[in-house]
Amino acid sequence: MREHFQLNCDIVGEESAEPDAELIALAIDVVRVFGFTSQDFVVRISDREFWTELLKLEKVPPDRWEEMLQTIDKSEREPREKTEERLGKLAGPVFEIFEKGGESVKLNNIMENLRLRGLADFAKIDVRIVRGLAYYTGIVFEVFDRAGKFRAIAGGGRYDQLIGQLSDNAVSMPALGFAVGDVVLGEMIRSHAAARAQMEKAIATERTIEIYLVIAKEEQRGNAIAMMQQLRDRGYRVDYSLAAAKVARQFRLAEQSGARLAIVFGDEWPQVGVKDLVSGEQRSVAHEELFARLATFPTLSSRA
Repeated sequence: MREHFQLNCDIVGEESAEPDAELIALAIDVVRVFGFTSQDFVVRISDREFWTELLKLEKVPPDRWEEMLQTIDKSEREPREKTEERLGKLAGPVFEIFEKGGESVKLNNIMENLRLRGLADFAKIDVRIVRGLAYYTGIVFEVFDRAGKFRAIAGGGRYDQLIGQLSDNAVSMPALGFAVGDVVLGEMIRSHAAARAQMEKAIATERTIEIYLVIAKEEQRGNAIAMMQQLRDRGYRVDYSLAAAKVARQFRLAEQSGARLAIVFGDEWPQVGVKDLVSGEQRSVAHEELFARLATFPTLSSRA
């Protein structure tokens, strides 16, 4: 767990509220694509300005704002008594908001935007979410599993002042973004039967060989290797026998690999044989026309 992969999605240069909803919708789609539904996860949306307005109202000194915001952010993970102690006189108003809920015009607009997209069931307003990092300036959100078994799957929000701070005010642009790490998402996938099955199927598909090169004449190995690299460069998953082997054995290896096609390099060169290992159909194709022929198999992965 000392190293992980992370997907970051950001929008830079937009001040309106529309990008906030767009980014939250993207976060929903990123998690949804793994096979999860609104019954499995929820995006909890908040607004740090909601809390800073309260801090102003309660006359909390600005130099204590970050301390108070972090205490609110940790309140779900700590005993109430500890939170009350840290909040001091602010404890009453804060816990009243926790119990009654809170909202703002911005939050309501985002929820309406998500409703128009058909995504409202994936989100809810929850002002307990503050995000502990000091650079957040407005809307913040975190993605959680509904069962509450895991830490946040993803999180992010507005950081309109960060670019200016990092550039010593040489450039000042509004921005917002979120990140998804693979650790918690992976744990959630493995605990969910349908998502786990989808993941295993995807992994199996990515590992399956699509094309097997059958070198019927060793004299054609050079041509086969040259063609193999061209195929791999175009995104096909290709394998072949590293050592000379009988044609029948190479076809067995092709079938065992799960390949869809076998391309045969033999006496017919510069033509090659293209055999559909599913239907058994085989035809000769001029090697320079091979890629056009492969394009007729839409199930192959070429991105050429």
